[in-house]
Amino acid sequence: MPDPRHLLSLTPIETWRLVRRRLPVLRDGPAWTAAELLSSAKHIRGIRFAELLLRQEAIVRRHMDWSPLNFEGQHVVEVGCGPLAGFGPLAIFCGAASFESADPEWNEKLFFSEPISERYLHLFHADLVGLYGPRMDFAAFRSALAQRMTIHRSGFETAPITAPVNIVLSQSCLEHVFPLEATVAKLEAIQTPKSRFLHLVDFGNHYPTKHPLDGLYEQPAEAYIARRGKAINLLRSSDVTRLFAESSIASSTIPARRVADNYRGTIHPWWRERYDDEALFTQLVLVAGPPAIVDS
Repeated sequence: MPDPRHLLSLTPIETWRLVRRRLPVLRDGPAWTAAELLSSAKHIRGIRFAELLLRQEAIVRRHMDWSPLNFEGQHVVEVGCGPLAGFGPLAIFCGAASFESADPEWNEKLFFSEPISERYLHLFHADLVGLYGPRMDFAAFRSALAQRMTIHRSGFETAPITAPVNIVLSQSCLEHVFPLEATVAKLEAIQTPKSRFLHLVDFGNHYPTKHPLDGLYEQPAEAYIARRGKAINLLRSSDVTRLFAESSIASSTIPARRVADNYRGTIHPWWRERYDDEALFTQLVLVAGPPAIVDS
């Protein structure tokens, strides 16, 4: 369970969300408010999306001939962008023709409200200018977000997103999807061989425990989900690799963090019968491809 000290560091709504995601009967909890988002250490820093992208592309380049994603003029899609539009503002600032996503908690009025504009978007824009140069002033940035960004209040697999898309992103989202097969099928339907994509998948327990895998392997996956709710689907890296391989999406699965050395937990035979150490102790992977835009 979460460390009580960690719970005390969260805002009330973050604590409620952490608990309710493990208890299906409590899923329909309170909607985000501007005050809660702006008091969240995680959500207040929009520039973290640029930092994440820079780090992840650096890792991918160590394993394959990867050219940096270029958003200029592209149709960009994100799986599960969250309440503050995820990679959307970054993509639009960097010249994306359009950004599209789907998130059940999306609230357009909240995103374009004065508090979010003043304390989130203004700072995010200033940081983007510092990193990428003065591509547009704030008024133009906010206008571009309103005109070129479409976010559906739904699950990704049912969202009316259609082919073709140029770039697809997700940040620690695929591990929360039930069933993941439906989302991969949706990705297969909207992508072409030219579509570039980068997905960060976190196979940890998503609790602030001493080790990111603590508690996961003490019982079969179904028993863990029955006890703690549908917060994570408990697929492992080999499962994600297989699902993409079974689709028409040619991808590479790149380990970004292995955490075997200091694991002290027990492992139920159910896990040993299905997974090797590589799958069990890989916490983070990047699913990426193709290396660069494919010529016709």
